[in-house]
Amino acid sequence: MENTIESLTKQKEILQSACRRAGVEIRELKDTIQKLEKMAAVTSEDVIDKLRDAENYFRTEDYTEDKWD
Repeated sequence: MENTIESLTKQKEILQSACRRAGVEIRELKDTIQKLEKMAAVTSEDVIDKLRDAENYFRTEDYTEDKWD
């Protein structure tokens, strides 16, 4: 009887540990899926707009310079 209780207790501990590891893996996979979904939601137009914005970022002029001369 004692061997059975010990054996079942060990099995329970092993299963709990496996479930915890599986839970961690599931959370990591869900996080990866969310990141991939965000990446997939970016359209080519979004990329072009960002590139255009970046290209023009340093081309901005100070509107206060040489306007009153």
